[in-house]
Amino acid sequence: MLTKGRFVSPPIRLDLGPRGLNFERADIEIAGLEQAGPSFEGRVFINNPQAGLETAATLENGYAGSFHVYGYGLRSPEDTGAKTAMAPIVKNVIATDAVRAAATGKDVTVTIVPVFTGDPLHDASHALKVDSVRINIR
Repeated sequence: MLTKGRFVSPPIRLDLGPRGLNFERADIEIAGLEQAGPSFEGRVFINNPQAGLETAATLENGYAGSFHVYGYGLRSPEDTGAKTAMAPIVKNVIATDAVRAAATGKDVTVTIVPVFTGDPLHDASHALKVDSVRINIR
């Protein structure tokens, strides 16, 4: 759900498997990201629904990593803003340490803070569209 300039997932159940916290790797998979708008960076935080543009990218703040969407912008000069959806994309963020640190409970939330590329204090929330977020542990 997009709220106050960021996406906050519903609680995600962690399936640690038989190895518990000794898992090899954890990836956060973000699906359905739209490319039809501007380019932006998505900063990913775990269990920090209040994360925002000025939140430090530290493990203590739940920072898991980031991804970039290289947007197409407007398709042609005739396009007046009614953007046609491009093929939605999927991004994976390797987040092993952040997931391990947050795995004290069975459920976690993922927060995505969108930032315009090149301007770390400029909100890009209007560009962020997400279909689903999941955490893959192996």
